[in-house]
Amino acid sequence: MANQWFEKLPQNCPPSDAKVCEGTFYRVSHGNPAESKDFFSQQLLAPEKKFKGEGIDDCIVRAVSIFSSLDDAEQLLKLPKFKGANIAEIHFYPEDGKLKKTFKKSHYSWWRSKAFNVKNTKIVDL
Repeated sequence: MANQWFEKLPQNCPPSDAKVCEGTFYRVSHGNPAESKDFFSQQLLAPEKKFKGEGIDDCIVRAVSIFSSLDDAEQLLKLPKFKGANIAEIHFYPEDGKLKKTFKKSHYSWWRSKAFNVKNTKIVDL
């Protein structure tokens, strides 16, 4: 897959076991409607921060955290940093990048391509 990635990725990223995007997923969104910046990786949001923890590497910090379960995404709204935020529903197409199931529950890491169209999202009525 010859994607044009949204941000510069390290070598061998996305990993070889990542799958082509398809299906419906959820992401916390500060915008209503969602904006491109609502789909930035941790690396883009905090470029000076050093990320640590099990399973966290340079490739993972350049992925966008999304969830296959609306309930799991909603749990994040209880955190102070997401006060007043929304949940965006994303309808993925193959050209949107690559996905890999990571960490707990229904969490996925998404390597966003430049082709992703934020208009393929909508804010969920909670």
